[in-house]
Amino acid sequence: MVKEIEKEERKGYITGALNLSREKIEGAIDAYKRGNYGQVLSSLYYGYFHLVKALLYQQGFDPKSHEGVYSMLNLHFIKAGTLDKKYSRLFEQLHKAREIADYNPLAPKYDKGDASGYIQTFSDVVPGIIKIIRNYDQYSTPVSRSVEELKRLSGQ
Repeated sequence: MVKEIEKEERKGYITGALNLSREKIEGAIDAYKRGNYGQVLSSLYYGYFHLVKALLYQQGFDPKSHEGVYSMLNLHFIKAGTLDKKYSRLFEQLHKAREIADYNPLAPKYDKGDASGYIQTFSDVVPGIIKIIRNYDQYSTPVSRSVEELKRLSGQ
């Protein structure tokens, strides 16, 4: 299900999503410093999830599930040619990694190399989304700074 957001409500939704994205990326930074690489992946997923939601809010869409966010990303940005398929692939990969890290006690633990690989891809795609989210520099710039800090920390 997708709720439509009225034009006058969008700013609040977008700024809230960008703030949540930044908070989750900062959580990934903290987890990386502690060596909790599964938590890094989980935080990256949520940072990306909220960033994609900001993108969808800008278009007036408020999907109510993770699958809805993924479907709307594909429908309105990938298939339309605005974004490359790598944006959708990262969503899928981070979602799967998060589920393994958060819910599967028998899965092998993620290590620094795993986290660094995801951080590299994450830091490569985030600027493309931020570029599309116009007129929110006050909120998107801190997201970009957090991504850069994470990238530096991981040696990428």
